[in-house]
Amino acid sequence: MPRMVESRTRFRFTQRELEALPPHDPDSPSSQMELSDTECVGLRFNKSKNGRCFWFFRYRWRGRKRALKLGEFPGMNLRAARERAWEMRGMMSRGEEPKEVFEKKASTISFGEFAEEHYLPHARNTVRRPDVIESRLNTGALPHFRERRLDDITTRDVQQFHAKMREGRSATTANHHLIVLKAMLNLAVKWEMIERNPCNGVKKFQEPTGRDRYLSKDEVRRFLGALEKADNPVVASGLRMLLFTGLRSREVWDLRWADVDSEERAILLRQTKAGKSRRVYLSAMAMAEVDLMREHREGDHPYVFPGNRPGKPISQPYRTFRSACKRAKIEDFRIHDLRHTFASHMVQSGASLFEVQKSLGHSSSQMTQRYAHLADSSLRDKADAAAQRLTGTDG
Repeated sequence: MPRMVESRTRFRFTQRELEALPPHDPDSPSSQMELSDTECVGLRFNKSKNGRCFWFFRYRWRGRKRALKLGEFPGMNLRAARERAWEMRGMMSRGEEPKEVFEKKASTISFGEFAEEHYLPHARNTVRRPDVIESRLNTGALPHFRERRLDDITTRDVQQFHAKMREGRSATTANHHLIVLKAMLNLAVKWEMIERNPCNGVKKFQEPTGRDRYLSKDEVRRFLGALEKADNPVVASGLRMLLFTGLRSREVWDLRWADVDSEERAILLRQTKAGKSRRVYLSAMAMAEVDLMREHREGDHPYVFPGNRPGKPISQPYRTFRSACKRAKIEDFRIHDLRHTFASHMVQSGASLFEVQKSLGHSSSQMTQRYAHLADSSLRDKADAAAQRLTGTDG
């Protein structure tokens, strides 16, 4: 076979080059750019103007041009796309038409096969916590739908599954199972393995509103006093860090020295709940905890708050936390409520809801609205102060 001539749109693909490609030119008359791989004939890489990328296999069958969508990049990486394309070429050499074989398989594939052979490999490359997704599938949709044909699952089936997940569980847990199932079947639609997602139209259960529990000034004083007597000073320092920053637990426990900027008094969070990195500027009290850990750092341990296992961070702070709460006589309080405590006191100190949103790393203002009533109280105090000044009764 003669060697294919390379050009701007036809070259030997590499994962790095494909990842670095910019979105398709928005002024171009075509809706997407298409690139050809010279190593695997027929493999195409399409990138749209909004940046989405898909793999295609283009070929001729009995004189007619055909195209088969293989998957979305980067969920399907270059190696997997080439393997799939070579598989298609193997079918053709055996006299089989790839699209017909693929569609026949898609119509008979079971939910379990789709989950284990297609969805989970994709999730392991694209989601931040694939272990959470896999755990929810193994305790929910997989045992419920495993042997069912993928295209045989109906909206009624999904509603019954959702209701079953509610039995003995919270509405939030049941909704999480529905979210995973819906995301999974959305990919099946995108990969043209089913025509529609049966989860569409299934409503989530009403979830309880968020907790408003936060520590009062006196409770904060007692809690900090209890931490001074804690058996594990590393966990105690981390708990103070949570209180002084409002960060999520894993954002503190997983903090590495490489992400601490002492000169700027800031830290870099590489992985957040929103899936984006963000820079957080620390108060003097929060920075003091970092400095305290630096003084006690052993060797080149990578984590600011080291755990008992070599090279690992703190993983079990709960015993120290519960002991501190008991010593401080604080009830009905969770570690996550330290985040609420920071935000609540920030609002009561005069910070705007926008500033609180930025500090907590909320992607939208909706979550921050839970603190609006505290901001209203602050506004009333300021209105009283203004009225007293106007009337000369402010002393």
